Amino acid sequence: MAATPPQGQDFWLDFIECYKSFPSLWKIKSEGYKNRNLKANCYKQLVEMLKKHIPTATKDLVCKKINAFRTSYRRELKKVIKSEKSGAGSDDIYSPSLWYYDALGFLRDQETQEEGLCTMELDEEEPSTSGCGPTIAPKKRKGDTEARRNELLELACEHLKNDEDEIDALGKTWAQEFRKLSDEQQIFARKAINDILFEGRLETLHWNSVTINKEDSVPSSRSSTPIPDTSAHQLPTVITLNQNNSIFTFRSIPAANNDHRSISDLFQDPQFSV
Repeated sequence: MAATPPQGQDFWLDFIECYKSFPSLWKIKSEGYKNRNLKANCYKQLVEMLKKHIPTATKDLVCKKINAFRTSYRRELKKVIKSEKSGAGSDDIYSPSLWYYDALGFLRDQETQEEGLCTMELDEEEPSTSGCGPTIAPKKRKGDTEARRNELLELACEHLKNDEDEIDALGKTWAQEFRKLSDEQQIFARKAINDILFEGRLETLHWNSVTINKEDSVPSSRSSTPIPDTSAHQLPTVITLNQNNSIFTFRSIPAANNDHRSISDLFQDPQFSV
């Protein structure tokens, strides 16, 4: 025996009774089940009845209430059937606690003949606006799913492209300039850049950390060894990062005067004076 309905629920029992009187809305084998005009008229009468209780009622609200009733009824019915199949005695059969379970008893055959398939869902499958039932999401085509996946990938790639900050842009600019250097200059530049980054990671960089192409005087030493006639001698130029790091590059100085006839003449040349 179903539970006693709560106070004020008499209206819904009358509403269910009215729904029962329209078999075209719930009985699959009814002659009017596929008659759209007949069903539309039945729903219209249910809407008018519901407006007495809810003035703003619409057909959508009628459908929601019917679906809610049937979903709860179907849940309780499954419990009853399960207990009946278990071989339990009459005293052990599940007793529904739903207060309108008995009122919806006319739906039992409809709910069980299709293995629990809700007739409301069958009604919804018809291409008619008069149908009432839970919304069934259409099956997605494989092509549509693939297209959607590709669209999401393109959006992700576009987002990554636009996520470039100022440092990324600066790195690309430096890379373009670096490619313009000769192989030898790239070696010197790579060493200098790595040393600067290293000092930066140690938090030791400051305003005077880097001095480029600063000429330091290099003392000459006396020697009795004849000076070979070469095209140039190289003196070092120092790039100082800090007290503990130095990078050496080189520049060429003019070739020695070929008119030197003795060591004395050589020492008189300003390039080799002490």
